[in-house]
Amino acid sequence: MEGFHTSVVFIVLWFCCSLCINFTCANGDMKKPSGLIVAGLVPVHQRETGDSCVKPNLRGILTVEAILFAVDEINKKKIVSLNQSLGYDIRDTCPRADEAAMDLVVNSHRPKDQFLAAAVGDLPQKRDDTDAFYRALMILFSDQTPHMSCIASTYRVERKTDLISRTEFIFHAIARDRSNLRAIVHLAARLNWTYVGVVYNDSPVGKYTADLLEQEALDKFVCIGKKYSLASNASGTQVKTFISSLKAEKNFSVVVMLTSKDLFKSIIDEAFKQKINDLTWIGTDSSWDNAAKFSIENTAAQGMFRVGASAVIGKFKAHLQQLMSNPGRNAWIMDIVSLGPASPEPATKLIVKTTTSPPTQPPAVTTPPKSNSSNSTKNSTEPPSTVPPAPSTSAPTTTIPSVVPTAVHLNKTSLEQLVTELKSMAYSATCTIDSIFAVAHALSAREKCKTNCPEKHDFHKFIKNVNFTSLSGQRIRFDRQRNLKDVEYKIEILQKTGNGSAMSARDKTYLKLNSVGTWKQSGTENPELTLRSLTEIQWNTKETSVPKSICHDPCKPGKYKALKKTRGESECCWHCLPCTENSISTEGDSVKCIPCLPGSTANAAKTECITHFEDYVYWSDAGSLVMLFIMVAGMCFSIYVAVVLFKNRGTPVMRRARNAMLVLLPFVIILFLIPVPLLSKPSASSCEGYRGFFIIALGIPLAALIARSIFVDNRYYDPEGQIKESWGQCICTPRILFAIATVLIHIGVIIVIAIFLPNEILRHPTDDPFTVYIECSIHEGFGFLVVIFYIMAVATVYSIMSMSEEISPENDMEVRWTSLCMFNWYVICFLYVTINYGVNGKGKIFGLAFVDFLFAVNILGCIYLPKWYVILFQPEKNQADVSPWTMYVKTQEKVSVRLTEEDSPVLPKRNLLASTANDSTKGHNDVDVDNNESRGLIYDTKDTDV
Repeated sequence: MEGFHTSVVFIVLWFCCSLCINFTCANGDMKKPSGLIVAGLVPVHQRETGDSCVKPNLRGILTVEAILFAVDEINKKKIVSLNQSLGYDIRDTCPRADEAAMDLVVNSHRPKDQFLAAAVGDLPQKRDDTDAFYRALMILFSDQTPHMSCIASTYRVERKTDLISRTEFIFHAIARDRSNLRAIVHLAARLNWTYVGVVYNDSPVGKYTADLLEQEALDKFVCIGKKYSLASNASGTQVKTFISSLKAEKNFSVVVMLTSKDLFKSIIDEAFKQKINDLTWIGTDSSWDNAAKFSIENTAAQGMFRVGASAVIGKFKAHLQQLMSNPGRNAWIMDIVSLGPASPEPATKLIVKTTTSPPTQPPAVTTPPKSNSSNSTKNSTEPPSTVPPAPSTSAPTTTIPSVVPTAVHLNKTSLEQLVTELKSMAYSATCTIDSIFAVAHALSAREKCKTNCPEKHDFHKFIKNVNFTSLSGQRIRFDRQRNLKDVEYKIEILQKTGNGSAMSARDKTYLKLNSVGTWKQSGTENPELTLRSLTEIQWNTKETSVPKSICHDPCKPGKYKALKKTRGESECCWHCLPCTENSISTEGDSVKCIPCLPGSTANAAKTECITHFEDYVYWSDAGSLVMLFIMVAGMCFSIYVAVVLFKNRGTPVMRRARNAMLVLLPFVIILFLIPVPLLSKPSASSCEGYRGFFIIALGIPLAALIARSIFVDNRYYDPEGQIKESWGQCICTPRILFAIATVLIHIGVIIVIAIFLPNEILRHPTDDPFTVYIECSIHEGFGFLVVIFYIMAVATVYSIMSMSEEISPENDMEVRWTSLCMFNWYVICFLYVTINYGVNGKGKIFGLAFVDFLFAVNILGCIYLPKWYVILFQPEKNQADVSPWTMYVKTQEKVSVRLTEEDSPVLPKRNLLASTANDSTKGHNDVDVDNNESRGLIYDTKDTDV
């Protein structure tokens, strides 16, 4: 019997514990004990004067239902499997969030085997005017409890460095406001809305959001025309004033709404009253009130866009619908819809005012205020017992009454209105559901982890690494900043739905949101915007096509957008100015013009760069053909002269020549090739090649003349033509060494000039704007003048080194001709400079080429042609005089020069030689001997000048 009583006691205890599965306090907390706990810090009530928390907060109640739904779905173990069931501990943050967090973390006396995984809620951790919420977060972080936030704002209070440093515990399972604003800007840019207005909350967060939108707009060349601010609790008069100013000042047709949800409907209704029907409004997640309904007559709302993450979970709507049969699972809902017990106690009486307000307004509810903090579970008022729950997938909802439970009467109308309101707001609970599922997946990963697992206090690392697809189809994974890595927004437009017979009367009465596209972004990848055909979209009543919202008509190609410099909204407008000279814009609405590359010119329309036609001296030009003829004729004649002189190299006229060296003739022929690079197309190689070839071709003949000068002969050679002993045992002769040294100096000068005076290709405009005349820069400025001066300087050096040469009957003509050559050299150089700086265009090139030929003709004509003329036309001057008397006299003169004044041991004195010359008795044999001796003496003389 005692065993029976013991069993009964255990059964009663088990029954009581089962009743405690959902322990609810009207204005306190709601718990479901388990080994794994997800906490909820939810503003179930709205804080009024003082610490009064009477008016319910429907969004907070919706968050509670989302927690109940998510925990129930997880415990079914169909999506994620946990070794233990998941429980919850939900606290009302009204009136003070820090006290709710303190009760949750410190005062709850949680068993040691119970793990608080994370806290879900909307703690505005980055507002500077909510210190209670700030302290609540710090209390959570002191226990190293992660916080799953559903606040999209990225507003940050810089002074709270201790909070910012602990953001590793804050995760956002909702797309942040920057992503939402970026999607709006991309939509505006796609529809060519380059000039828009903005209305935002008059608060630090609102101003921050408006500035953030402006930053995103700059990247897409969307200009914010004017920004308007409204208080979040603005009165009807303030809204009316705003709409009036908007109507009077605006010159844009698109307005982005960044206000609070409370102002959403009042702004649109006021715009309709003032007949502003030509505006297109764009709402965000934070501003769009999904509970607001607009009739089809409201032309201000027609064509309004919503860009938000409106992924609604169908199962969650069914979960909310079950409240009609089982409202007792949520005592806070019972506070709203209950009429009180049949015989209510005075201490638990609920005062309910049933109203006939439209569905957009929740039923007005009042409850007696609590004597102490509503977050304490010790002094909370026990709720009345609930009606029997209908069969559902949710956990059984029971209470532990302190008195005998009594029946509760429900206001069915209020309950139906409440369920309808909650279902219309179901989209906003998606973040809460996704957050709890993220915690569940992290718990599952923690259970499966075997090695190198994070400690219990590092549970946030498991949350950071989750990767799954939520019930809404959203990919849930976090980036380094613990924000969602994958973001998707649905783009919807408010419009009429049609007149189908299957439509309900409600659908025919109100405008309905229709999906027209999506905006997606994954990580750091470029976002993707998809829109359906714009012809299928119904715009506001005055527009049948996409409305225009621009400050100025688009700029056509050939012009660029120049922003106005005036004040106010004109800063977002622009002028279409033509591109500057030689610059183009190939696309419309260009913000700058692109300069044409060198070698091209913009056309008259400034839309295309046309490559220049380059004009220069062609080989087919008449002047070039004349120069070619002169060059070929000069080379042929030079070769002919060289052959003649070479064949007669043993004759007296060539043996006596000093400057007319046969080895120099090939270089004289090469002189006729100097104009070849000059007549070629100007390029870096041809221009530098001409300058170097010019110096070398003219420098080698001058080097040879310097080596054969009388200065070198007198200094390094004796009268017999032999090298003096003072020269030493050098391999090279003095003449060769002087020639090589002079050529090396030429090469050094070429290198120095190329380094310090580099050549460029000059492009001179012509009468045709698309034709330029190109030439080498060495023909202008100081470039080639240095070369001419250098060549003249070398010629001067040779002239100085030849000044001491004595004129004799043998070299008289050669000295004269060489002097004439040097004089002509200076004249030709002067002529070269005159043409180089006095003639332009092709005439300059032809003139310079002709002057180059003159250098070759000068050397050929003054040094070699006299020898050639004597050989061909005066052969008698090219023969030795061999008569006995002449030979005898010349022999005696040569001998007399070589002998001293003393008596010769071989020959008789001079008077005796004269008498001997008159002696006619000498025999024929003596004459032959004298003749042979004289001839030998003549040919023994050094073969130098004539």
